[in-house]
Amino acid sequence: MCSKGIYCMVYEKYREIAQEMIMAGVRAADPTQAVLDSVQLRDNVLTVRGDTFDLADYDKVLVFGIGKAAAPMASALEQIVECDGGLVITKKGDEIGDVEVKSIPVYQAYHPEPRRENVEYSSKILDEINALDPKSRTLVFFLITGGGSALFSVPPEGISIDELFRMNELLMHCGANIYDINTIRKHVSAVKGGRFGHLCSEQGATVVSLILSDVVGDDLSVIASGPTYKDQTTFADAIRLAKQYGIWEEMPVSIQKHLEKGLSHPEMEPPRELPANVHNYLIGNSMGALEAAEKVAKQAGFNTMILTSQNTGEAKYIAKCIMGIAKEIQDTQRPITPPAALIIGGEMTVTFRWEERDGFGPNREFVLGSAIEIANRENIVVAGADSDGEDGQGKSGAIADCRTVHRTELDAKWHLDKHEAEIYFDSLGDSLEFESHTNVNDIDVVLIGPKTTA
Repeated sequence: MCSKGIYCMVYEKYREIAQEMIMAGVRAADPTQAVLDSVQLRDNVLTVRGDTFDLADYDKVLVFGIGKAAAPMASALEQIVECDGGLVITKKGDEIGDVEVKSIPVYQAYHPEPRRENVEYSSKILDEINALDPKSRTLVFFLITGGGSALFSVPPEGISIDELFRMNELLMHCGANIYDINTIRKHVSAVKGGRFGHLCSEQGATVVSLILSDVVGDDLSVIASGPTYKDQTTFADAIRLAKQYGIWEEMPVSIQKHLEKGLSHPEMEPPRELPANVHNYLIGNSMGALEAAEKVAKQAGFNTMILTSQNTGEAKYIAKCIMGIAKEIQDTQRPITPPAALIIGGEMTVTFRWEERDGFGPNREFVLGSAIEIANRENIVVAGADSDGEDGQGKSGAIADCRTVHRTELDAKWHLDKHEAEIYFDSLGDSLEFESHTNVNDIDVVLIGPKTTA
């Protein structure tokens, strides 16, 4: 392919623009700026998204954070308000967690499957809350970002961390979306599904949760499994979903018994309402990132369309759909005219057997699936990455065009089916790598030039 030299130049320019779009999206979702834009202090009064909290009404301020971007959020918050205690739990080995936080400790734990450290550090948070005098006046900032559900893990009584690990291992490979995964998680937890917010309220604390969304649709009950938000899901839902995804029989017996017990004990359900002193604020999400990517494309002269910020489903099947739209744009100039840029955000999934994976990631599978679809189409470039800088397991993402399947002897379809997209793109030098301090879902872009004629 790339039969004419001028088109090779087009590819290189399109590739450059596509990567600029992704990085603009990552920068726009910066958690530090999100906090600074959302929280202000003047005359000892905090303003959070229009609501005010007079610091004179509180004896102390605690700051806790959970998730991949919790450290930069805490670093930003300590520039605004002095805190008297707290801690952050972030992802082990993640550059997001390398941000310095001066006033409270930062612990690194495991993601996406919780381990002993996760429970140990999570229990430290509970210990600080349980130590509060209910008559004291405490303001608790709770910083919530993607990855928080695994990092903030406290299993119910009778369930071990090894059993919780096994449940999460099953959830990660069964193909479920984050809504369904977190529905199950919320019913095997002492802190998820609003339970932590209620605990803080019972100890007399006022809670201000600052939330950076990595969830399609920004449902606050789903982001990090909604530890400070009300919840409407049930134990019956959790059991139904475990059976629907074929993992019920593989669940540890203790978890099966816990979920079945919840069917006849309504008091075990997550809280359906929020206490008056628990406040939740969404301060950043996927759409802001997509709009920043769109701005880059517009400045480069492309007609643009943000298709959705709510893209979900199996990555390789979504690739067929999106590439169908790209071909339609070339063939009929519908729904927009080339040069065109399609921008997509959301949270795609990959279904795989746990022992058969090597650098899996939904964005790279989306890009590899797209490359197969456009192998005989010139002037289309597709790139995709996870905004947190790590796509599933491995590098941030990948970039491709019609030359991708012709530049190597590796079998693209085989590597897609074996979930070895990273190996494939590494061989071509087409993996995307970048450092990130945020986490707001996938950013995928498709640049489409005019259709070429022989």
